Amino acid sequence: MPPTNEFHCGVKLEAQDPRNLTSTCIATVVAVIGPRLRLRLDGSDNKNDFWRLVDSNDIHPIGKGLTIRYW
Repeated sequence: MPPTNEFHCGVKLEAQDPRNLTSTCIATVVAVIGPRLRLRLDGSDNKNDFWRLVDSNDIHPIGKGLTIRYW
């Protein structure tokens, strides 16, 4: 059974940059298909969008990076 999904377009979250795995950035959900999220790093264009499952370890609520010291 796929994970439940309460995300919707426009939601902001922290996401690991797929081009630089040591970087965590703010991203916006730009599409939702079932348990999959299409994400866009803030300040980027749609050429760099990427997909993640809602239960991926690569995405977190905003602020989690501060508590586990990403920065």
